[in-house]
Amino acid sequence: MDVEGVIGMGRVTQKDVAAVMGVSVMTVSNAFNRPDQLSEDLRVRVLQRAKKMGYSGPDAVARQLRTGRTNTYAVVFDEDLSYAFSDPFTVLWLRGFSEVMSAHGTSITLLSVPASDPASLAAVQDAAVDGLVGLCGDKPAVIKARELGLPTVYCTLSEDLHNDTFVAIDDRAAGRDLGAHLYRLGHRRVTVLAEIPRLSDADHVEWHPGQLADQDDLPPWALDSRSRLFGILEGLGDADVRIVLTGPNSRDSGRNAGDVVLDRHDRPTAVVGMSDILALGFLDALAQRGLQPGRDVSVAGFDDIGEAAPAGLTTIRQPIAEKGREAARLVLDPRRPNRQIMLPHRLMVRASTAPLL
Repeated sequence: MDVEGVIGMGRVTQKDVAAVMGVSVMTVSNAFNRPDQLSEDLRVRVLQRAKKMGYSGPDAVARQLRTGRTNTYAVVFDEDLSYAFSDPFTVLWLRGFSEVMSAHGTSITLLSVPASDPASLAAVQDAAVDGLVGLCGDKPAVIKARELGLPTVYCTLSEDLHNDTFVAIDDRAAGRDLGAHLYRLGHRRVTVLAEIPRLSDADHVEWHPGQLADQDDLPPWALDSRSRLFGILEGLGDADVRIVLTGPNSRDSGRNAGDVVLDRHDRPTAVVGMSDILALGFLDALAQRGLQPGRDVSVAGFDDIGEAAPAGLTTIRQPIAEKGREAARLVLDPRRPNRQIMLPHRLMVRASTAPLL
């Protein structure tokens, strides 16, 4: 069948493209929907021929009705949608996630589902997606998606979800490594900056953990980050630890927390941000007062985002982009045998921490 004859027949279909090229309809379908099933050369030739014939691809609605699939996957998080485009960790994670999704010809939708707003779970119920990945602080959404029969992946190790699919680092061990580092340096008066989305970045709440016997003793705000927090407390041993809740995970929150922590008579000798962003904001507060990290107050963070090394910030490095890639691979392939992936972490010691003088 020649190309001109097919074009003159009216609406071109996958079957027409297959007939002209001498391949199966499945091959044409894979070129659009499952590019990993074809060689790059064959896929390009199919797409070029389809374009020449005026065939732009399968109708999305018809495909969904026929297969029951949308070819779209959700990423859900606790914060406002704008957070996905402003938080460096989330940006790096989404980059890795989208690399794998793009290679498989699939789409991504972002869902904001605050844990503090049960009504927001309707977004999960209504989402036309083939799977869902939770990105920190979003356990209710993951549980809801699982109840709906969707493949789910959690990106923080949670004792409550230990039988589920996850990609994580050992946050408790990482926290222990960081706490022990500060303890070895002689720090016994330490403040931990922990974000809590429902507070504004101008509000601060202090909490004294004391000698906790079990992480179940942690208050509700700490549940999503309890492994990391409890690890820090373990590493710090008998140190006097004060926890300051900073509001949203932002540099402004860390800077404003610095205004509270540094202007008191019993300021700490070391400060740990539960994220690099909070720690970097605290470094800003130090600079505003002419104080030097490591000399006047030791400062550490978590994640090792791009700004951490230039700032000389001691932190826990985790493979952020690879975390996103592995999450994508797991949600795309529910039959993949290894459903629980622990990625490595590493303590990166830099100038922002030093022995107590």
